[in-house]
This record gives sequence, C-alpha cells and structure tokens, in this order.
Amino acid sequence: MQGCASVRPDVVTYGILVNGLCKAGRVGDALRVLDGMSRQDLDIRPDVVTLNTVVDGLCKSGRVQEALAFVEQRMSSVHGCPPNTVTYNCLIDAFCRVGNISMAYELVEKMENEGVPQNIVTLNTIVGGLCRAGRTGAALEFFREKRTVWPEGKGNAVTYSTLVGALLHTNNVGMAMELFHEKMSEGHSPDAIMYFTMISGLTQAGRLEDACSMASSMKEAGFKLDTKAYNILIAGFCRKKRLHEAYELLQEMKEVGIRPDVCTYNTLLSGSCKAGDFAAVDELLGKMIDDGCQPSVITFGTLVHGYCKVGKIDEALRILRSMDESGIHPNNVIYNTLIDFLCKRGDVDLAIELFDEMKEKSVPANVTTFNALLKGLRDKNMPEKAFELMDQMREERCFPDYVTVDVLMEWLPVIGETDRLKRFMQQGEHTASKRIVSDRTSA
Repeated sequence: MQGCASVRPDVVTYGILVNGLCKAGRVGDALRVLDGMSRQDLDIRPDVVTLNTVVDGLCKSGRVQEALAFVEQRMSSVHGCPPNTVTYNCLIDAFCRVGNISMAYELVEKMENEGVPQNIVTLNTIVGGLCRAGRTGAALEFFREKRTVWPEGKGNAVTYSTLVGALLHTNNVGMAMELFHEKMSEGHSPDAIMYFTMISGLTQAGRLEDACSMASSMKEAGFKLDTKAYNILIAGFCRKKRLHEAYELLQEMKEVGIRPDVCTYNTLLSGSCKAGDFAAVDELLGKMIDDGCQPSVITFGTLVHGYCKVGKIDEALRILRSMDESGIHPNNVIYNTLIDFLCKRGDVDLAIELFDEMKEKSVPANVTTFNALLKGLRDKNMPEKAFELMDQMREERCFPDYVTVDVLMEWLPVIGETDRLKRFMQQGEHTASKRIVSDRTSA
C-alpha cells in the first residue's frame, strides 16, 4: 500500500480542539494549543471565534483579569484579531458577575471609543449586573440613556423583565407598572416571563387585586398560568388570611386542568392551620391524598406546628406517629416543635422521651432542641437532668447560643451552681458566651 500524504490541521481543527478544552475547564491547555498555532512552520492564525472561545473560557473559570490581559495584550498585537462585540460582552458579563461594575462601564466606554458596535446583549448584561448589585436606579438610568444612542439599545423582553423584577423586589411597584405599560405602548406585547414577574412581584408587595388583574390580562393575551403562578397567588391570599379566595384559585386550577402540587397543598394547609380551621385541614389533606399528591415532611411539619399552636398536642403526636406509616422520616424541626410545646405545657418527661427517640432514629438534635429542654427542666427545677444535657451538648459539640446562656444564667446561680455554669461555657469557640457569663456573674 502506498503511503498517504500527511493531513495538516487547519484553523477549524485547532478551533474545535480549543473549544473542547475550554468546555472541559482546561483553559491552560487551550492557551498552549493557541501558542502552538503561532509556530512559523504552521503558518496558521487563529480566527476571532477561537480567540473569543479562550476569552470566554478564562472568564468562566474565574480568571477575569487574565481574560482582560489576553484581550489587551494578545488579540490584536500577537494574533492580529481586534476584539469584537462578542469579546467585549464576555468581559463585561464576567466583571458584572464579580461585582466590578466600574470596569464593566469602562469596557462599554472602550467599545464606544473604538467603534465596536454594542448590541442587546451588551445592554442586558449591564442592566442585569446593576440590578444584581442592588443598583436598580442606575440600571434604569443606563437603559434610558443608551436606548436613545445605541441602535440596538431599545430593550427587549429580557431588559424589561429584569428591570421590572428588580423594581418589584425593592417594592417600587409604581415604576414597575410604568415600565410594564411603557413596553406595551411601544407595541411590544409582554411575554409569559414578564407576566409571571409582574404577578409574583405584585403578590409579594401585597397588591393582590393588581396581581389577579395581571393574571387575567395574561390569560386574555393567550398565555396560561402554570402551577408556580397559581401557587404564588394562593400564598399571597393565605398571607392576607383570605382563605376563601385561595381555595377558589385551587378550584380554578383543577377546572383548567392544572394539577396542584405539594407546594399548593402545603400553602393551603398552613393557611388553614393559622386560621384554626382544622375541619378544612382534614378535608384538604384528604383531597391531597385522593389527588395522588404525596405529603412531604413539610406537610407533616405544618400540621404538627398548627396543632401544637392551638394546644392540640395529642393530635400533633398522632401526626408524628402517622409519618412512619407514610414512609417519611420526621426531621429535627418537627421534633423541636413538639418538644418545645410539651415543655411549655409542663410535660417534660414526654419531651425527653421524644428527645431519646430522636437519637434512636438518628435525627440530629441542635441547640434549639437543647434550649427547649433546658427551659422545661428549669421550670420544673430538674437540675440533674439538665446537667446530663449540658454534658451531652459538650460531647456532641453542640455549642450554646445566647438563649442557652439566658436560660442557665437565670437558673443555675440561683441554685448555687455558678461554677458548673462557668465550666460548661468554657469552650474555646465561644468567647462571646464566656464573656456574657463573666459579666453577669460578676454583676
């Protein structure tokens, strides 16, 4: 067989290799490949796409200053490719993400000075970076300025959604509504994301009528509310204790063929528990199960807390026991709730039984668990058991907080156990707690 002529790699070959290395996070290797292309015997120059791939790789790996140096020192002078819009957009986005907005502004100014065209990505990158930094006013000002001087600076759905979302987050509902209507007046119909942003923000701001009006407009525009949108509205009505409207939304979901999820039911259960309507709680729990929606640990936690709050501890304990049948393991939040309420009603022995059960089931106790028990033991004046718990806290490296200090300071010195208290608090990581003990005992 005759030997085949060797096939020399071209710029496309090298571009594919550089792209693969950058995607794999091997930017250093990509740079070495780039250096290899510059060998005189190859006579292959990387194109701007390959160079931008390296810039993007450096930025995504957190090497932002290296990316900037690469653009300033190598793209034009070494490789003969001046940076273009994509290059600058990569850098601007990277500096925005590390919070260096001033450098992002400098790069925009450099684009303008060098005649590199800006596009909608440039605009949205700066607007998004400013909004993430909490500088919504500056983002709006930047948008207002550039929309008149940049050919592609008029903004799109992303621009408006970002600004509207940020304004609603800062409770500037008036300006958010103004921008929303401004977009419509310019002939740009809001998309589903914009509608959802408005519904979510208005609900969070407590403007439920406006949120519902926005939901109606969304449906009139041909969009459907999804489960997440309904859940946000339901949560808003529950927070305002307007459960009738919340349940109407649940019914509407079913009528339009949207299946409520565990978040929907948990929100309604929480609202009904807070309202003390346990007949509705039982009915809703039944519907949840009939709909094939598996209760979560949050569901059970909501029920336990709701029953405890109205003094129905036995019912809360029944809920705890039913978790085993459901195959869902209780967490320390559920145990802590029960232990706290049991101690408050003076049933410390049962609280300690639950504490022991936590250990048996490998549910980790935390400082909240110990604080609830120590309060109960203080009220019952059971120091020996408290000393056991204090020893256990030390063994498990569960460090006391200010609540622990307050409980023990009100109790142990009174029964002549100041020295034991000081020894307990002498843990190197808690100098603040030791200082509190020292100050209070000396006083």
